[in-house]
Amino acid sequence: MKKPAPKKAFRLTPQREAILRFLEGNTSHPSAEDIYARLRRKFPGMSFATVYNTLQSLLGRGDLIEVRIDRGRARFDPGLKPHHHLLCVRCGAITDLPERAPVRPAGLPRGYRLLSSNIEFYGICPACGKKEGRREELSCAKKRKK
Repeated sequence: MKKPAPKKAFRLTPQREAILRFLEGNTSHPSAEDIYARLRRKFPGMSFATVYNTLQSLLGRGDLIEVRIDRGRARFDPGLKPHHHLLCVRCGAITDLPERAPVRPAGLPRGYRLLSSNIEFYGICPACGKKEGRREELSCAKKRKK
């Protein structure tokens, strides 16, 4: 059995430590811009490049997953267990969905070995659904008044 490659050295600066703390247990799937905006108050001298390069290092080490469900920007997920994602097309919130079993597509060529799968779901979250329903009620009420 092949041994996993050793992880590259990761110099832990106060800024990198803050990024790691921000990501730990974070289920909001933040973008690099989100992380930078949140941490620059505490570290005014920190550059966006520091955040971006730290995220790239974490990706390279396998400590982070890049989520591309949001077409506008890359988002990051510290949850390493296999799972799928659900994106609200209104507000952009991403929700983790458990993967019960790896998805094996129909028609997979014989002898092909799957390494992973990524399924994306798109919908409207409950909060946006309520807002949408209220807008519909208001527009109907306006139509009745005329």
